[in-house]
Amino acid sequence: MKDNPRLINIPPRDSDEWKNEYNARTSVERSNKREKIDFKLESGRHRSTKMWYCRLYHILMLQHLDAWDLPYESALRKLVCNVA
Repeated sequence: MKDNPRLINIPPRDSDEWKNEYNARTSVERSNKREKIDFKLESGRHRSTKMWYCRLYHILMLQHLDAWDLPYESALRKLVCNVA
């Protein structure tokens, strides 16, 4: 029981520190998913590292542009806010 880090870990799972760490980890996983699957990073068949870096650089620019659009506000929410 004492040797199992899934049951007893530092920081404790109930703490705010754990929530911050968990949120950071899931954020990175979403970012990696966006690069690998949505922008098809691994689908490129380049032999040179130069082309890989160009591809990665463009993908990172696209991610940055996507982040500028956040947070998304729906048309329904705008309508409700304008009426109220």
